[in-house]
Amino acid sequence: MTTAQAHRTAAKHQPRRIAVFGGSFDPIHNGHLTIARAADRRFNFDEIHFIAASRPPHKLKQHLAPFPHRFAMVSLACTEHPHFVPSLAEAGEDFSGSQLHYSVDTVRYFRHTYNHAGDRVFFIIGADAFLDIPMWKEYEALLGLCDFIVANRPGIRPEALRLIIPPDAIARPDAKKETEAAHPSHVVAHLNRSTVYLLENVNSDISATDIRRRANRGQSIHGLVAARVEEYILKQRLYQ
Repeated sequence: MTTAQAHRTAAKHQPRRIAVFGGSFDPIHNGHLTIARAADRRFNFDEIHFIAASRPPHKLKQHLAPFPHRFAMVSLACTEHPHFVPSLAEAGEDFSGSQLHYSVDTVRYFRHTYNHAGDRVFFIIGADAFLDIPMWKEYEALLGLCDFIVANRPGIRPEALRLIIPPDAIARPDAKKETEAAHPSHVVAHLNRSTVYLLENVNSDISATDIRRRANRGQSIHGLVAARVEEYILKQRLYQ
């Protein structure tokens, strides 16, 4: 093996830090991007995969823009960020996004894909959604499959986030965790196989509902979404 080949082989097995950030993204807006950038600055990810949800199980009755539109907007929003990757993980074989996908299965897919020693998968989630996680499919298994980064908002205390975690999933107090010494205030809980981190000061009052409403009324959405996403919404006459 040549030196160059050896370097390439070594590089292939460098531990990777991968984040998954799922949502309806109807549309993806600057609040989402602010959270992702803050998480990237703190955790130095190799990639953040933005997953436009197919049919979110908790929003089955809500009308969503067709999946190809939502994925196109995610792709446009990711173009200016080298670590941001638009993901087709929930697109389905026909790219319709019509099949039901559960987060636990999506995370298992990423764990299978990034399975070298030292690889870590993180799940970026808003505090409101994290509080609802006990209603998710196999949520106890999900909590052990990956680390969580909870984007907090004013009014939600870390204790409230900790309360929804099953007690037997929380690691013993004497468990040695290097991150505890480094960021004690940034950890919600150390679990047996993962860690729940807190991402503070990323609150945004931007709402996808408000953006859809404004677009429907012909009002400006400038500054609420990435410029390319704004252009796409206007050209495609989405939400009108």
